[in-house]
Amino acid sequence: MWHGDGDSIWLAVRQPSLDRGQDSMGDAVSGQGLTGKLVEDTSSSKKLNPAHTEVSECTRLFKVPKLYTFYFLCFACLGLIPVIDLLAGGGLMDFDRLGASASAQTGIPWTSSLIDMLRLAVAEPGLWLLLLGSAAPPLAALITLLVWPDRLAALRQWGRRLRPVGAAGSLRGSVLAYAGVIGLCLLGLVVTGMIGQRTLTPVLETPATLGIWAIIPALLMSALLDQGALLEEGGWRGFAAPELELRYSPVLAALIVGLAWGFWHLPRDLTTGVIERLGALEYVFAYLPSFLMGTIAVSVIASWGMMRSGGSLWPAILAHGLANDAFGLTGRVPITEALTSGHQLTQGISMMLAAGLILGLDRKRMFSSVKAT
Repeated sequence: MWHGDGDSIWLAVRQPSLDRGQDSMGDAVSGQGLTGKLVEDTSSSKKLNPAHTEVSECTRLFKVPKLYTFYFLCFACLGLIPVIDLLAGGGLMDFDRLGASASAQTGIPWTSSLIDMLRLAVAEPGLWLLLLGSAAPPLAALITLLVWPDRLAALRQWGRRLRPVGAAGSLRGSVLAYAGVIGLCLLGLVVTGMIGQRTLTPVLETPATLGIWAIIPALLMSALLDQGALLEEGGWRGFAAPELELRYSPVLAALIVGLAWGFWHLPRDLTTGVIERLGALEYVFAYLPSFLMGTIAVSVIASWGMMRSGGSLWPAILAHGLANDAFGLTGRVPITEALTSGHQLTQGISMMLAAGLILGLDRKRMFSSVKAT
C-alpha cells in the first residue's frame, strides 16, 4: 500500500524558500529540492502542492520506513489500553457500559464532543482510555518525528500546521478552503439527514430548534470541539498525508490515508461492542465498507482544505468534526446509534458526493503530483 523501494520509503526534504504564484483557483507554488530537484510531472499543468512548501532543510535524502513506523505506532499506542486495563484489574475496556453509566450519572449524552467526553470521563475514569486511543495518531507522529534526523526542524514544521493560514497559503486561499470545507460538509450532513429520515435510518433525535444564524455557529463550535477531530488529525492530516504527498498526488494520498484511518478503527469496534452489536457478517459486509467510504470521502475533503489553506490543519479538523456531527444535524447523536450500518451508509454516500464535487471542480490540483529526484 505504501510507496517504496523494498520495505522503505523515500523521504524527500524540501527547502522552505519557494516562489509563489497564483492560478485561477488560488495559490500555486514551485520550488527546488535540497539534494536534487523537486520535479513536476511532465504535464505542465501539474503544480506543486502548497501544503508542503515549507519543510526542514537537509543535505541529503533519507531512505526510511517513516510511514510504516507511524502506522505501527498508531496501533502500538492502542495496545497500551489493554495493558493498562490488565494492570488495573480489568473492566476498563467495556466502553459501552462505562459510557452508559457515565451518562446515567451525569445526564450528559455520550456524543463525539470532547467536552462531553471529558465530563463523562470524570464520572467513569475508564473512559480516559478511550481518549488515549483517540490521541494515538498524534502520539505516533510525535514519536516518529523525535526518532528521525533533523527532529527539531520537523517538529517546528509540524507545529506550524496549527496556524489558521498555512505557511504556503494566503488569506484568499484560506478563506476559500474554510468556506469550501464547511459548505461541502454541511451539504453532506443535510443529505445524510434527508436520506436517513426517508429510507434507511430513523431519526432518533433532532437538533434544538434554532434560527439559521444560531445553527451555523453551533455546528462550527461542535466541529471544533469534536473528540476525534481534535485528537486524531495531528497524525492523519498533520503528518501522514503530507509525507505521502511528497510522492503522490493529493487524491491518491487522501485515498491511502482514508483507508489507513478507517482500518485503524477496528480495535475500537472490537472494544466498544460495535462488532458484537451488529454481528460479524453485517459488520464485514455492510458496516465496514460504508465506514471506509466515509473515511475516504472525508479524507479527500480534509486534504483539499489543507492544501488550499497552504498547509493549515484547521480545515481538516473542521471536515473531520463536521462529518462526525457532534451537533446531531442528521439526528443521530448517541455514539451507539451513529455506529450503525444504515447511518454509515447514508453518511458515506453523502460525503462521497461532496468529495466528488472537489475532484470535479479542482481536478488539476487534486490529481497533480510532485516527485523527488
